[in-house]
Amino acid sequence: MKKEIGIYIDRTYKVVRQDLINRFNNHGIDITPEQWVVLSKLEKATMNQTDIANGSFKDKHTVSRILDLLVKKGFVVREQDPEDGRKYLVSLTPLGTQELEEAKPHVYASREVGWKNISDEEYAQLLFLLDKIFTSYTSKT
Repeated sequence: MKKEIGIYIDRTYKVVRQDLINRFNNHGIDITPEQWVVLSKLEKATMNQTDIANGSFKDKHTVSRILDLLVKKGFVVREQDPEDGRKYLVSLTPLGTQELEEAKPHVYASREVGWKNISDEEYAQLLFLLDKIFTSYTSKT
């Protein structure tokens, strides 16, 4: 019988998330791991909320709440899309770029802890297997 993988994924997610929270708090970084994901998606380009949601595997409502907080902090701005008035384009502010840059070393240090006992081949296999599980749940065949 196969073990309940969801429990293992959940506990891993929680310990990684808590490590990032601790690192951010200890260094005066005013974002959550979820906000980091959104900010990092905006690093290379302005995006609309749907693209942010798709790229971060978060639902639109969650992304909207995260963006509301990031706007209040002055890390991102929303501007109406000139090509589609129903959409908003989101981009980093200089303050958001600075916060992202300050957070990066701590995110990378956290990843080093998580991957220190995993070879490149094991990492690739993990991604492959997780993607396979994801596809099993999302395909309707």
